[in-house]
Amino acid sequence: MKQLTVALAFALLALPALSSAQTMFRFPASQLADQCGNGGCTVSAYKDYGGRDYACGGVRYSGHTGTDYALVGGFSKMDYGVWAMNAARGYIESNVDGYYDRCNYWNQSNPYAACGLYTANYIIMRHPDNTQTWYWHLKAYTQQFARGTSLDCAYWIARVGSSGASTGPHLHFEYWVPGYGTDDPYAGSCGTPYTRWTSQGAYRGLPGIACQ
Repeated sequence: MKQLTVALAFALLALPALSSAQTMFRFPASQLADQCGNGGCTVSAYKDYGGRDYACGGVRYSGHTGTDYALVGGFSKMDYGVWAMNAARGYIESNVDGYYDRCNYWNQSNPYAACGLYTANYIIMRHPDNTQTWYWHLKAYTQQFARGTSLDCAYWIARVGSSGASTGPHLHFEYWVPGYGTDDPYAGSCGTPYTRWTSQGAYRGLPGIACQ
């Protein structure tokens, strides 16, 4: 029995520490008092799970693949300026800038025209565990770093806007896993059992701002 116990102990030590290797996220925008703090931002849509969000609620729309954080105050809040922030350490793998950023509808007739599906300003970050985070609908000409730049967690990377297929100023935040595709950082009974937030927070509330 003693030999078996020792063998099991060594086997457990040999298991990979998967959780420690996983990238965890902070809220992907500034929560300063004049930004998303004090009710300045709100969740307008979660990832869609076939008619439900991760918590079995209805804060989603059909086919939505990420989480939308809307600016309370709309375009006036956007003009004041709210910063999107990288949710974890990584590097800028891809970005697009310069598209029209005051969209209030989705131009479905031409995806390459202003307010179309393919005309959003965005940043894609690659993280140490090879996952990505996507920051979509950014304000034009506010991106602070070039492609390939490595960043620690929580830099101001661009301002929230309304470019591409957007009905109003908001940040679309999306989490992508290689070999799987889009996943959800929120844990809930109708979604994934594992959160990727350092502090998920309450339903319809904002995640915490602590970095991993």
